[in-house]
Amino acid sequence: MNGWASCGTFSTRTGTRCASGSRTHGATTRSPRPPFLRPRPDLAMTTLRIFDARVHVLPDVVAKLVWKNYARDAWKIRYELLAEQSIAFLKAHGVARAAGICYAGQPGIAPFLNDFVAQLASRHPAFLVPFGTVHPHDRDAARETARALDELGFAGLKIHCHLLKIAPDDDALAPIFEALAERGKVLNLHSGAFAKNNAQMDEIRRFCNVERFRRAMRRTPELKVVVPHIGYDEVQAYLDLLDEFPNLHFDTAMAFGGHRIATGEAVPDVRPLRETRYPRGAHPRLPAPWKPALEQLVPQMRDRPDRFLYGSDFPLIPYDWDVEIEQLKRYLPADVLRKVLWDNARALFDGDAHRASDANDAGAHEDASAAAPVSAGQPATEPTR
Repeated sequence: MNGWASCGTFSTRTGTRCASGSRTHGATTRSPRPPFLRPRPDLAMTTLRIFDARVHVLPDVVAKLVWKNYARDAWKIRYELLAEQSIAFLKAHGVARAAGICYAGQPGIAPFLNDFVAQLASRHPAFLVPFGTVHPHDRDAARETARALDELGFAGLKIHCHLLKIAPDDDALAPIFEALAERGKVLNLHSGAFAKNNAQMDEIRRFCNVERFRRAMRRTPELKVVVPHIGYDEVQAYLDLLDEFPNLHFDTAMAFGGHRIATGEAVPDVRPLRETRYPRGAHPRLPAPWKPALEQLVPQMRDRPDRFLYGSDFPLIPYDWDVEIEQLKRYLPADVLRKVLWDNARALFDGDAHRASDANDAGAHEDASAAAPVSAGQPATEPTR
């Protein structure tokens, strides 16, 4: 549909005919809604609700710096949307709830970021599940942790190991992890070794590797943790931890085709998959190309449907927002898809999302009244992800 279109109108500037047959008259017509706010009626089949477990919400000045850094070091962001615009976009495209995350890439800014997220969540209580952040080397890290979790009532905290140049098992993180565990809150921990720029990999692997993550988890095994990107690029090595740590979860952001698109690999329709299993750990970083990777990953998602959450990484992605939803729809059975898109995040965030979701169902639908449902499928700073 043309960028000017709204409900079939192709141009309000030139007076062309709209789909209803009426004629527009340039300056006399009302401006259509921006393209990113339009619903997607073409998606409608079987209605499934979407809980996006990974949406970046940053203050405007920080977001604009992140865009520049991405363009320099990673990729051109497809949607350069500020926080309020991102929320409007997601609501208009069928997302009912989202976990809003931020991250402190330098000391001293965590309170500013947390205040921003709290204010944003207060304006969208039926939609946004707020996550705060703490810089472990701030003098007031313990106080800010307590403020974020108790006073601001956040669902959890986000820590980005590569960005902070700190490993999960570093002693500076232990008090933060313990505070989360004591309160039953959720840690969103970016600890996977993932970067587009291979020059960064040696540094990244010093801080982000499975063994250091395992040591941290063994210190606080009761801690609820979401590892984004399914631990990319050591996906299988992270999946092998699910037996040991029952509170470990993964979000799918960029791990279900997105990373490969971002790094230049084509992600074709490769159905059907072979119903064979790779030996556990045989390909710790998933094989290439995409079809063998799916054949290793998808059966494990079917086996553990309660441990995966859909995450988009919106808006910091270089492709259309629903690319990975389409991949999930294509390869997951309907019951597993429902868990990944909605049930698991709702259950994990519990008091912050589960009860609020029940209490505000009507409000959430009203906020997203223009949203299109998603069709269920049968199987067939510095850049940060």
